[in-house]
Amino acid sequence: MSPIRLLILAILFYIAYRLLTGGRRTVEPDDRVEGKSYKEMPSDDVLVEDPVCKKLVPKMQAVKHQRAGQSFYFCSEECCRKFISQEGDGE
Repeated sequence: MSPIRLLILAILFYIAYRLLTGGRRTVEPDDRVEGKSYKEMPSDDVLVEDPVCKKLVPKMQAVKHQRAGQSFYFCSEECCRKFISQEGDGE
């Protein structure tokens, strides 16, 4: 048998094996990212509420504004500007 035929047969056997096993996953149901399960990963990216439009925004993606040592998170620059202008009006 020629080496090309052996290679083709090996590929066909591999494809048949994958079809028969259904491509079963070997990872646990909790899935793993970079060797860590989601349960082990830090959850720094929590949802925060925009005080202007009341949208929930991931903290890492939000626009941040600090006032008197308190942090406020916004969905956009526009909401942040509205909040700052409301600060000046006495709110």
